[in-house]
Amino acid sequence: MEPASLIAAFGIGSLLTVLVQRFLETRSLSRQRQYDERKEAYVGLLESWVRGEDANFTDASARDTGHWLLRAQLVASPKVHDMLSEWGETKPGSDERISATKKLKSAMREDLRSL
Repeated sequence: MEPASLIAAFGIGSLLTVLVQRFLETRSLSRQRQYDERKEAYVGLLESWVRGEDANFTDASARDTGHWLLRAQLVASPKVHDMLSEWGETKPGSDERISATKKLKSAMREDLRSL
């Protein structure tokens, strides 16, 4: 094999390695960012629910929950997004809300595991 073709082959191999590594790194960082965003929104929503129950569902607690609900809807998977909409249509403290909350928490766990 000629030295020029050996150098060219080594250069092309190195270039391909760098490109593949860059692609995998970018994909990994994107998934991690997506996981972090969803986790923050889901945990914030769950904490706002607790604060709302402690405050007996005041206007301020409703705004807090609405804030976190919107953030969760922005980053949620389609399944969780639909469940968030369903949850938002229920009345606080009702049996429907309790059932929707259980389903929603389960879907959130599945969503975070899938990333």
